[in-house]
Amino acid sequence: MKRFMTLVWLLSFAVVFAWSAHETLTYLVVKSCLPNADDLVEITPYSYEEKRIYNTERLILDDVCGRFMVNFIPSWARFYPPDPAPIDGKVPVWQVLTVYSVEPDLGMDEGLNLSPLQSIIGNSQGVRHMKYKLLFFDFFEGSESFLYFVEMSKQAFGRNDRYWGYRFLARAIHHLEDLSMPYHNAPGRLGEVLESLLWNREKGMELAYRHFSYDDYLAYLLYLEDEEVISSIVESQPKRARNMRELIQRVRLLGLRNLEAVDRIFSSVYSGLDRTLSWNDFEASSEQLKELKSITKLIMKEFSGYLKGFLLDFLTQVGEI
Repeated sequence: MKRFMTLVWLLSFAVVFAWSAHETLTYLVVKSCLPNADDLVEITPYSYEEKRIYNTERLILDDVCGRFMVNFIPSWARFYPPDPAPIDGKVPVWQVLTVYSVEPDLGMDEGLNLSPLQSIIGNSQGVRHMKYKLLFFDFFEGSESFLYFVEMSKQAFGRNDRYWGYRFLARAIHHLEDLSMPYHNAPGRLGEVLESLLWNREKGMELAYRHFSYDDYLAYLLYLEDEEVISSIVESQPKRARNMRELIQRVRLLGLRNLEAVDRIFSSVYSGLDRTLSWNDFEASSEQLKELKSITKLIMKEFSGYLKGFLLDFLTQVGEI
């Protein structure tokens, strides 16, 4: 039991953040598919009664457009979204979706009592940000988080509050992006997970570092403006699901379907990994990571298509396009 708790505690720190560079991924998707991306919306105050509780010390309710990117993007990044200051209290649709797609990772779900299972994973934020599938069982609330913020967005648009309609929608986008990440759907390949649980604590730490590292690998590709990966996002065509549940299932399958290959590459190229990899490590191993890049491009192309289809259909439904 102690080894089990140690493993899941380590993994909880990785799954909280899922993909890095939410803002850049969202920007590329939104600017390449929404006909109203440049429409201006008036900033409005928060005025909602929610069913969820948050860490109010970490919850951001004021507008931070124009002040976010400069403090968030790493110094080595060559490409990232612009973040202009509001003009006459208004900001474009793309900026609200871009900036606030990061918001769920800034601490609003930390330090809460959300589930009896959080005593095992050691982090309430992970309860809302991941959706593990182990054998025949699903754990945690990542998909429910997506559906929750879709409904909050509908509520805001129904009140003609376009700013909070898009801001809640940005949070929904974040959680859907989380669900496409392979390690966000399972800790690793089943054999190694069992090994880490039964006799090899170091294996559990290695699995966690693989997860941390794959989080940052997407950021590395996007921030350094990898043309192939960016093209896979921008040029993807909208893909439709019949309903929200099917959309969630298809996105999760992207992660689950590619987990074994991603994990195999990390275990081969970085055997015995004992730290999170940096962009310098990725640069030095670029030749060995060609397959990983191809897999990541595939995930991004497929996921971006589903996200575009969802956004176009949802915004049509609420009368925005």
